[in-house]
Amino acid sequence: MTDALFDTHAHLGDPQFAADRAETLERALAAGVARIIEIADSPEEWEAAVALSRARPALTRCALGLHPYYADHFSDELLERLKRKILLPEVVAVGEIGLDYVKASVGREQQRAAFERLLSFCRDYEKPAVIHCRGAYDDLREILARVYNERTPKRRFLGVIHCFSGNASDALFCRDLGFALGVDGPVTYPRNDALREALKGAGVGCLVLETDSPYLPPQSCRGQRNEPSKLPEIATRLALACGVGLDELAARTTRNALELFGL
Repeated sequence: MTDALFDTHAHLGDPQFAADRAETLERALAAGVARIIEIADSPEEWEAAVALSRARPALTRCALGLHPYYADHFSDELLERLKRKILLPEVVAVGEIGLDYVKASVGREQQRAAFERLLSFCRDYEKPAVIHCRGAYDDLREILARVYNERTPKRRFLGVIHCFSGNASDALFCRDLGFALGVDGPVTYPRNDALREALKGAGVGCLVLETDSPYLPPQSCRGQRNEPSKLPEIATRLALACGVGLDELAARTTRNALELFGL
């Protein structure tokens, strides 16, 4: 059996898990997934994420954020609420936050303004950021460089680029600045050779595993609901792409995740 895996990004609060959430967690454990980070995309989801983490403390922790889909809901009051929530032991990160120039209906300027405020919050309160980026890597790089330009590193990772989808240059930039790269189901898709090469070039030392459940299922179950028990397929394909054994890939990505979230 391979070393325990760590799913660093799941949305188990999604209604798609309403009927079998407990069973989903048991299947994850049976598949060798020992840790899961539950992601709450908006304040309306924060309480449920904390409750899930509190109910299964050995298995789950959570991140609380504001997805770029909802960037127009950003306010100083939201930051004050977040400031109180990050004191809870269940909350290990802020996210997901970021930029989406493909599907978000919120304007780019509004997204950038909210993202930079939230990212500065992560910097100031020394919390890792879980960053969503779709079709916006140029702006992402510019904002990351500006926010963290005078940082004094206190930990190995500043955060993670969730479901990394950039090119090889983006991968190296994010890695060198101090961000982990999240690897999801798309690494298993036949046409994603460029993504696999970018991840290999960045190296296993900055990679973490994700499912983004219930979204982005790996190749064997395209079109179906994804869940954390599918993580071994992602790990197996990533190990092959990086030219390392599955046990080594599992051990190193889990160690990266533990350091990322301070666990």
